[in-house]
Amino acid sequence: MTTITFGNGTIREIPSSWEELTAKEIRRIVKTYYRCMAEGKSLLEFNVRVLFYFLGIDHDWRSIVWERLHPEAAKDRDANIYMLCERCLGWLFSDGEGGGLAFSSLVNALPTFRTGFCGRRWIGPADGLTDISFGEFRRAATALNAFFKSQRPDDIDECIAFLYRPRSRKANKSGRKVRGVTPEGLARDKRHIARLAAWKKGLIALWFAACVKFVQSATIHIDGEDIDMGRLYSGEGTEKGEFAFSWNDLLIEVAKEQSIGSMERVDEEPLYSVFVIMWHNYKERKRLERRSSRT
Repeated sequence: MTTITFGNGTIREIPSSWEELTAKEIRRIVKTYYRCMAEGKSLLEFNVRVLFYFLGIDHDWRSIVWERLHPEAAKDRDANIYMLCERCLGWLFSDGEGGGLAFSSLVNALPTFRTGFCGRRWIGPADGLTDISFGEFRRAATALNAFFKSQRPDDIDECIAFLYRPRSRKANKSGRKVRGVTPEGLARDKRHIARLAAWKKGLIALWFAACVKFVQSATIHIDGEDIDMGRLYSGEGTEKGEFAFSWNDLLIEVAKEQSIGSMERVDEEPLYSVFVIMWHNYKERKRLERRSSRT
């Protein structure tokens, strides 16, 4: 947290990273960002709105009247606000010119949503994708990658359709009580999701992209073991973090090793269970390589 001390002695603390935000704060920031972009506001205006939100300041008609009555004081205040934004909110954005939001939180700030006032409720994955299947993850990641390349709304709708599902009474192998995706139902689901507000689609895309980056490069602690995900996704001759395989390649690789079964069976398995199996197979291959090199 960042501590701010005002001239009158008031002390306030505001978040200093995405990881320190609550789900409510994440929703507010992303919604404000999309609203500012739609209204053609500058990034400074967005920063000011976020800063006021963190500090609990309302910019209402009283503020406007005060600004008109005290223009010089308002100018000094604006300069101080600009410096505070520079000092306290740099973590919101990626480095580089025109950088977007540097979203890095694994918290699913939009666990459910409805399409329309009385529409069906759609259930999203848990924080960090801990309760989705490998197949749901693989197809959603493929659709998100297609969206980043094409910017077609249909691609992001497909990504969300694999992540968010209507409720079901029966739990799947990952523990989620949601309906599965069927080829005939996917087009219908995408039509419903197309009505979702743009900022909510953006929030889901930002969060899922952060989760994908995490599972590709972080060291994850599962069942008492540290799994170096960067090593699993790097091919021979590539540096850790340079990904040589697609999700489809990994599906075929796991199925080929017969640790679980067919590709259909692999797709049904919980995502993190597949990671554990991949890590075991990786260590076994390295052990055999060391043994063969000594003979």
